[in-house]
Amino acid sequence: MNGILKKFFSLLLITTFSLVFNNTTTAQDTTVNSKLRISVLTCDAGDDLYTIWGHTAVRVVDSINNTDYVFNFGSFDFSTPNFIAKFMKGDLMYFISATTYTNFLYEYTARNVHEQELKLKLTPSEKEKWYQELQVNMIGNNRFYLYNFITDNCTTRIKDGLFKHAPINGYSIRIHSFREEVVSATYKGGLGWVGLGIDLLLGAVSDQTPNLNQEAFLPKLLYQKIALNPKLVLSSKDTQYNNKPQGKETSPITYLILVLVLYIFVSNWNSLITQRIARVLDISLLLFFGIGGALVLYMSQFSFHNACHENYNLIWLHPLYLLAIPVYFLSKKWTGYMGWLFFTATTLLMFASHWIPQHFSKSVIVIMILALCLQIRLIKRGRLAKYK
Repeated sequence: MNGILKKFFSLLLITTFSLVFNNTTTAQDTTVNSKLRISVLTCDAGDDLYTIWGHTAVRVVDSINNTDYVFNFGSFDFSTPNFIAKFMKGDLMYFISATTYTNFLYEYTARNVHEQELKLKLTPSEKEKWYQELQVNMIGNNRFYLYNFITDNCTTRIKDGLFKHAPINGYSIRIHSFREEVVSATYKGGLGWVGLGIDLLLGAVSDQTPNLNQEAFLPKLLYQKIALNPKLVLSSKDTQYNNKPQGKETSPITYLILVLVLYIFVSNWNSLITQRIARVLDISLLLFFGIGGALVLYMSQFSFHNACHENYNLIWLHPLYLLAIPVYFLSKKWTGYMGWLFFTATTLLMFASHWIPQHFSKSVIVIMILALCLQIRLIKRGRLAKYK
């Protein structure tokens, strides 16, 4: 009997000790875990071009030191010498900045802010490590990096930090390509013409399908990616400062079709006034395609924006149109030769487009048809020289 009592009291003592120890450990973990609270902040699109894709930042609340900072990897300096040239080339330095949460909200009062407080499966030391990495990024030249709008931007920097420290499931948000997401944001933001320009500048690289690690490269996409990981999200909060309606989605295709119809009409109506209008349109289109082609050539061959590389639009949209302008006035014969050269390249591209690893939107195809009409006009002008 005494042996049984001894075993009972021994078991009771061990159980009591275990409960006390576990409660103490839990209390300590809770205290330490409450030290840092990490949130991902997603901002809606703004009215300016550089805000049209939204914004991502990371908020770190330190309840022990009573700090509440927002780290922002999307900062840049408008006063940088040759700002536009550097931006176009892709060697504009972006940098990380930090501000208080209050100041961050004040800066983004015109846009909705969605906050996802992450219940990360991280130990306190791992949370500290991520926070320390953010702080190290604020030191000296660590702040700066070469911005890339699909592989290295304000969202991917935070995404990479999150994926490094948190367990992310393998669910995909199922996006088709980088191009589709980049261009559609401008259309939805009411900047359809800007979207068309970007569409023309993006090359075959942007038509690749992102893998699971790459697909959350824009603010809304990262927000969706995190939402697919419910174990990561402790709470979600939307902060709305105004009821401003979203911009009306626009597409330039209607206007492009109207220009195409007008061009075909005046090209085939044999009157003095319509033929003069047609010639004005000839020169205008040669100038437009030439300048556009020069920009496509530069972005695809000389810029660091890899999303613009391997651009097959160069086959039909190139600077040679600028050379055709003086030829148009000096030699009808050579105008016809250039028309045949341009026409052959464009038609071959259109026939082979099914096998080319680059997507051509409906708006781009309409512009191609407009280019074909111009090229046929150049060919006809060359034929006129034979009858003189």
